[in-house]
Amino acid sequence: MDKTNKACVVVPVYKAITDQYELIALQQCFSALGNYQVYFAVPIHLEGYISSTSWCLGGQAAYKTFDDQFFADIPGYNRLLKSPVFYKAFLDYEYLLIHQLDAFTFRDDLLHWCDQNYANIGAPVFEGHDFSTRSSPIVGQGNGGFCLRNVQACYKVVTSLRKLNYKKEYTDSNSSVLRQLYRYVKHDLIHNYTLYPFQPILNEDLFWSVLVPAAFPEFKVPDPLVSVGFSFEMHPDILFEMNGEKLPFGCHAWLKYDFAFWKPYIEEMGYQL
Repeated sequence: MDKTNKACVVVPVYKAITDQYELIALQQCFSALGNYQVYFAVPIHLEGYISSTSWCLGGQAAYKTFDDQFFADIPGYNRLLKSPVFYKAFLDYEYLLIHQLDAFTFRDDLLHWCDQNYANIGAPVFEGHDFSTRSSPIVGQGNGGFCLRNVQACYKVVTSLRKLNYKKEYTDSNSSVLRQLYRYVKHDLIHNYTLYPFQPILNEDLFWSVLVPAAFPEFKVPDPLVSVGFSFEMHPDILFEMNGEKLPFGCHAWLKYDFAFWKPYIEEMGYQL
């Protein structure tokens, strides 16, 4: 295989891969992106499992291990994707494509998107996200389930001390004065910087797509309408029409949001769903 240092593919794994749909996603990942180095990002306790899989033994993939705490729950995973230890592990590459096991790649457009020189790109985001409707506007981009990031740019952010313009919102406005003071100190004074571990406690894709570009003007992100060609997540039928009735490079959460839309396209590629 003709590997390139321009980009690598990173597949986060927190348990043994046995689900049929995850196996399909992984098979297609190797099929479409096999000319790039594919890495599994795994907790330390899974090293024995992942190293003995046919993918690693056969040379289709390598792996990198990270502390178990990063894979214990969703907040832990968010910390990993905002941590310098993650990006430092891939500094040999200019870009990394995060390909979660609920993503699907339709073709190899990876170098094309690397050449656009964005620091972070992912699927368009609709207002309300999970609660959005078909009439909800697109308010951003950068969904992290299938996204491309500039490794050096991200590493610079998480090793720099720069104040973020983030205000955590709460629904229980009747909390005590002491409780409000504690929250202010924690979220406005301590966890409101780009330097790990003083970042806001929030989803990593929001960190990279909204907060970081506002604090680092050189951290280039695309207009959401550009990212339509990169990936779909919510409301894929709407994005398909916006993209000139063409499939994107890849997609995320195809089982969760509109399986009926994706099923014929994935089956056309030879998979039985």
